[in-house]
Amino acid sequence: MTAADHGLGWPGHPDQGGAAPGDEVPSGAEPTGRTAATGLDPAFAAAGPGQPTAADYRHGGEPGDVTAPDGPDGLGWPAASLPPAPVIAGTVTARPGGSATASAGFGVGDLGLGESDVVIPVVSEPVSDTPIARAARAALTARSGSPAWPRPSACRIITIANQKGGVGKTTTAVNLAASLSMHGSRVLVIDLDPQGNASTALDVDHHSGIVSIYNVLVDGQPLAGVVRPVAGIPQLYCAPATIDLAGAEIELVPLVARESRLVRALAGFDSSGLDYIFIDCPPSLGLLTVNALVAAPEVLIPIQCEYYALEGLEQLLRTVDLVRSHLNPGLTVSTILLTMYDARTRLASQVAEEVREHFGELVLGSIIPRSVRVSEAPSYGQSVMTYDPGSSGAQAYLEAAREMAHRNASPA
Repeated sequence: MTAADHGLGWPGHPDQGGAAPGDEVPSGAEPTGRTAATGLDPAFAAAGPGQPTAADYRHGGEPGDVTAPDGPDGLGWPAASLPPAPVIAGTVTARPGGSATASAGFGVGDLGLGESDVVIPVVSEPVSDTPIARAARAALTARSGSPAWPRPSACRIITIANQKGGVGKTTTAVNLAASLSMHGSRVLVIDLDPQGNASTALDVDHHSGIVSIYNVLVDGQPLAGVVRPVAGIPQLYCAPATIDLAGAEIELVPLVARESRLVRALAGFDSSGLDYIFIDCPPSLGLLTVNALVAAPEVLIPIQCEYYALEGLEQLLRTVDLVRSHLNPGLTVSTILLTMYDARTRLASQVAEEVREHFGELVLGSIIPRSVRVSEAPSYGQSVMTYDPGSSGAQAYLEAAREMAHRNASPA
């Protein structure tokens, strides 16, 4: 009698030392014998897709052992019914006494196994491409900070200004600073807004009465005395603002060189250890904003993708021209960032097209979309880069910061 007469195949593969089709099976063999590979009943081994067979684990067997019927693919069932095969990335061999060895590739016959060795195939699952998986990979990339981005040859001082409120000045300052810090740059954020929102987002204490940027502008205290490190993000620092700054607009009026108070403070501050200084301005064109424009050679303008933002842009550019003519000849608009983009509206795309048409290469390629995560992050004292680095808003700011680092690696 042959194994085929049982309808159960044969004990093993010819190149593994087993019998071939038509070989005689000892008369004592019964269909209920164990399989050579698993020691399981043949009915289980031949149950269908997903069950192991002797062809899957060729460990050899004893005379009289039989296996599941061999289909067209040599695995015991038709190839069309097979599930997607896992990728065998390697094996782990466990030996008595607790020792174990690993090998690349699944070649049991090449491992020199002993009788008591157990071989465990290591299965490599295919990479998932679901939205959650993509967000997780993006979060890991953002948090890893690798590779480091180019750093400028000298510290770049950038004022982030727009007299229209709610366009994302503070959000832009905080998240660009966090992104650059996480990729090797040393960044200082100067909060020049009496509301102190940048200080809140970076979780830096700014209650009334503490030493802040107000004391630098009005009392002439050194800037180094108010700079604080940001917890959780190495190489990121903040000069906080308190509510006292609200009265600075009036208190600065009688002071000598009132428009140059901040630039003098920066001149006395050792910025050699920094790569970027971002100055977050209030939503106005008062003395605080003028101080910021006088102190920096570069202006970054966040523009909300709505009609009112275009109306206010003309007035801001006129102010920049006045400051350039009388107070800071080196001042230039170096970067424009489109924010709060809503892809569902035609108006947003029209505003983006008009801004790009007028300002050309000054406009960053990255556009910041409306994102709930960006709005939620400050309530937890975090930037969106640490709160939810896999969100669309975090990825947009990360790309904007990368673009700034690469295209403006040297001071403007």
